[in-house]
Amino acid sequence: MTRDFLNLIKVNLFFLILLSSLNIYSFSIDGILDEEEWKEARKVSSFLEVAPFTLKETKYKTEVLIYENEEGIYLGFKSFQPKATMRVQSHERDAWNTNADRVGTIIDFDGDSLTAYEFSVSLGDSLRDVIFRNENDQKADWDADWSAKTSSYNTYWVAEIYIPWSVVPMKAQEGEYRKVKLGFFRQSMAEGKVYSTIRSNPMRQRFLSLLDDFTLKNHSSSKLVFFPYLTLSEDRISGDMENKVGAELFWKIDSARQLNITANPDFGQIESDDVVVNFSAMETYYSDKRPFFSENQTMFDVSGYRFFYVVNTRRIGGSPDYDCSKYFPDVEDECNLRKKGNNDIDLAFRYTHQGEGFDTGILGAFEADEDFSKGKDFLAARFRTKWKDFSIGYLGTYVDSPFFNREAKVHSIDFDYLHSQSFRLTGILLNSIVNSEEGKGLRLGMESMPQKNISHYLGFYYFDDDLDINDMGYLARNGWMLLGGRSSFRVTDFEEESPFMRREYTIQYGGDSNTRGDVEPSRIRLEIENYFKNTSEVEAGIFYRNKGKDTMVTRNYEFAPYVSMPEGYGVSLEYNSPRAAKRTYGFHLSYGKGDNHFASLDRLSKFSINFGLYPADNLNIDFKYGHEDEAQWLNWISENKLATFDKKQRTTNVSLKWFKANKHELRVKAQMVAFTARKPQPYLATFNGKLIKSNHQVSPFTLSELAFQVRYRYEIMPLAYFYLVYTKGGKIFEEDEEDNLKEIYKRPWNDPSGDIFTMKLRYKF
Repeated sequence: MTRDFLNLIKVNLFFLILLSSLNIYSFSIDGILDEEEWKEARKVSSFLEVAPFTLKETKYKTEVLIYENEEGIYLGFKSFQPKATMRVQSHERDAWNTNADRVGTIIDFDGDSLTAYEFSVSLGDSLRDVIFRNENDQKADWDADWSAKTSSYNTYWVAEIYIPWSVVPMKAQEGEYRKVKLGFFRQSMAEGKVYSTIRSNPMRQRFLSLLDDFTLKNHSSSKLVFFPYLTLSEDRISGDMENKVGAELFWKIDSARQLNITANPDFGQIESDDVVVNFSAMETYYSDKRPFFSENQTMFDVSGYRFFYVVNTRRIGGSPDYDCSKYFPDVEDECNLRKKGNNDIDLAFRYTHQGEGFDTGILGAFEADEDFSKGKDFLAARFRTKWKDFSIGYLGTYVDSPFFNREAKVHSIDFDYLHSQSFRLTGILLNSIVNSEEGKGLRLGMESMPQKNISHYLGFYYFDDDLDINDMGYLARNGWMLLGGRSSFRVTDFEEESPFMRREYTIQYGGDSNTRGDVEPSRIRLEIENYFKNTSEVEAGIFYRNKGKDTMVTRNYEFAPYVSMPEGYGVSLEYNSPRAAKRTYGFHLSYGKGDNHFASLDRLSKFSINFGLYPADNLNIDFKYGHEDEAQWLNWISENKLATFDKKQRTTNVSLKWFKANKHELRVKAQMVAFTARKPQPYLATFNGKLIKSNHQVSPFTLSELAFQVRYRYEIMPLAYFYLVYTKGGKIFEEDEEDNLKEIYKRPWNDPSGDIFTMKLRYKF
């Protein structure tokens, strides 16, 4: 790090110390329920066992106190259990699969079962806030301004939670009281169980609509919060330093209306994406971690499982449009040299209004013009309403890409119909118009739960050849049809002396084709999951795929539109150890021809092991190693040219997380991938899907990829942070036969594409 950069850090640290936060609450949120107001609070203590879903009475008692005033809702949890069974483990915000006991609430502030919010805290004071929609869809990329604190004693532990009225937008409701839906839950890690006040859990078909009806005082709230930020980055490879200043404004005008504005938002180096090696024709989808594009974004979240998202905010500020050879032939080298990975954003805004009968929202963003490129303009409009058990909405997007003179419009209509307690029908209609080319798409889903422990799902997708929503959204592929589903059968009635706590049988099935009628391999899979009373888990699976056509591998090449694939089959086994206080471990094995998601020409074997060590309550160490071997891995080269390789992929993930009083967080994370392709055999694909040997030149290759990050974060106050981050990594592709794992891992470390120090200060006024 240069001396100038160190001096800048010192100046900003001094500034940070001066900006000490004030306690803005009338309560003291300290995990001690000693305020007089708690004597007036309502009490809830009727909890049932919902994971496993037995609906039995709980072993240990739980009490929840509910108090409200003009500031917000205050919750006091008292969870009774012996001290020796309490699990205290600090963890990252929003993490669920942790080794810590937890309590929380899920609140539907509008009482209409469209959207609800989870606010939970684990013993150790780590927070989790999640948005629920469509009954049980969860999204954790949202951080709200609320607080909680815990304390523990010999026979119980306490959590104190404060949720201000300004935390989320709410529909306007007339009168002195507001109708809401509430649920409370408790997670006991020593037992491996979850208790709740409602007769459901997020894994079941109906969840939000089964929250309990409550009446709270109808307090009107408004709040204006200003988040300026300063980012200083030094690229050690180029020697460049970048200073960036921007701001975000969050204005809750009243209970129902909210306006958010950001100027010059930062991509930054604060969060890193997972390393994914992808040789398929499908683009990898990454969620957005930027605060502006994750907070209050639920209204614009219209999606179909993992196959499409009508709005994918990662497109905003994504890679600029370039065509140096065509538009700048005289300065082509300079153009290529000055290409940027991300486009700066001049301005973005979002306005939402949630009325008693109708919800509306507008989202807009305007990119800056870059050297040798022009920024895009993005707009989205959302409307939604509900009558009894039927909700319907519209989401439309518009993108102007002036560099390529391209206009893209997308229209979507989504609906959700709860016909009864046991049957639900959902759907989304899609229409895209890109310049003058129009495309259509459809998703239908049917869910049924005829009995408490039996559930079925059937889904249908159709995307025509011209459907294109990728300018502002994400579409895995077009020209495609899919019919698939699953059925699950759960067993929870075991004898008292039995080691089993829950068993689940799941049958998954599906078949798909392109719109030409070229049928891909259909598949069926049976899984048996066993959950034991000692909190260990064992899962076994078996699958079969029939013969079919891979319609993606040749990238729609007209003279070789598919490759015929043989039948496939395989087995898998996974084990996760009991959740001990200081460690966990597990492994996964699978062997067959192909797997549950992809067909293959020959055998495919996978093996992975993982360890979690918790030497102290505030220290987590995680390690995972995966090894994958595939014979005759089929890879596309160009047009109808393909090749098979003996493929090997080795992946190592290591992380260390240290916390101090949940104000200080130090995270060290490394993800390393070694991908080798050996013994190449070139082929040509014919029009009827056959592979014939060819003599075109194909070389073996080695791909190594690294993402390494050291991040320190200090929480000045809720949602206001100071970061120090070091990021290093890159991708190295070589046509060689190096197989030493250490040497392959070292390549991107010795020759990285990124080697960056970053300091960021995000404050709140």
